[in-house]
Parts: sequence; C-alpha cells; structure tokens
Amino acid sequence: MALLSKSFKQEYSLEKRKLISSKIRNRYKDRLPIIVERAANSDVPDINKKKFLAPSNMVITNFIMEIRKHLDDSDHNEQKAIFLFVNKNNLPPSSQLLSSIYDAHKDEDGFLYICYSGENTFGSDI
Repeated sequence: MALLSKSFKQEYSLEKRKLISSKIRNRYKDRLPIIVERAANSDVPDINKKKFLAPSNMVITNFIMEIRKHLDDSDHNEQKAIFLFVNKNNLPPSSQLLSSIYDAHKDEDGFLYICYSGENTFGSDI
C-alpha cells in the first residue's frame, strides 16, 4: 500500500515557498521554478521529483518529455499519453512557451504548479 505524499504546499509554509522561489529566480534569471504533482485521481505512476527548474523558452511538449524521464514506471512511456494541467484544470496548448504560462498562472509563492495525468493510447495490455 503506497503512502500518500504531501503536496508541496502542504509541506512548506507560504513564506518558505516564497523564499525558495525568490532565491531560485535571483540565481537563475532565465529559468522558471515549477512544481509538478500527479493529479489526485490519476493512475499514472508517481513522479520521483517534484521541483523543476525549466528554461523559460521551453514549450509544453518538451516539458512533457522531461516529466516522462522522471516517472517511476518505465513502461509508462509507451502506453499512456501524458496531459499537463495548470492550476488543476487548464490544459495549455502543446506549443505554448512555459514563460507565458508562468506569467499567466504563477502562484503567489512564485512557483508554477502543474499537475499531470494520463490516458491509455493503445488499449489494454496484451
């Protein structure tokens, strides 16, 4: 039985999250602090990393590929499509730059929160 992990917001206070994101933005001016967490009702494997530092000129499609590298289940890459949601319910276009998503949807703590989910693309296992 897998233990439910705390979300980043549950794990750190608002003040601590603001401090962390501020340090990141000051040190890496061309990078965006992003928190990636699995959607609550998703059957996609959990990700082994929550905090990402992404180039501001990266598009969503490339960020999805980066997330796939960190999924706990290696077979997942071939069987399911990954979908990213910003602020839990906004599905950004695949060609949109992370910088424009960050500018429009960053949290008050300075992080962009993205959740991921998946869907079978090739039917059930053989």
